[in-house]
Amino acid sequence: MMFALDARTWWPLFPLLLLIVIGALSTGVVWAIRRKVPRIDVAMQTAALGCYLFTAVVAVANEGGGAVSANIHRLPSLLTQIVLFVQLVRIWKRPDVRPLRMANVIAWGAILADTALHYVMVRS
Repeated sequence: MMFALDARTWWPLFPLLLLIVIGALSTGVVWAIRRKVPRIDVAMQTAALGCYLFTAVVAVANEGGGAVSANIHRLPSLLTQIVLFVQLVRIWKRPDVRPLRMANVIAWGAILADTALHYVMVRS
């Protein structure tokens, strides 16, 4: 049986992925502040969350009548991914920040799943 990748069918996945990313990045910010990790870690977590919140606002603005181009949200999303990549490279081997690393991996995975879902829906 073939599943149609119609936006009307699959649209609930986009808000779900958005909530996963925001939840994971928020958890990372709170964890970084509470554990008193170096300021650069707190700053990078906050930057990733801020970039992604901006991405979400732009994406929602596009949905609410097309006031903003559908492609505009790709730049802050890419910036979020760059910040997450740099942060993961920085903290990858540090055993004291495992929860922070897991939160970032979850967030990045959900962002990539969102991107893949957009790509597959456009191509089908």
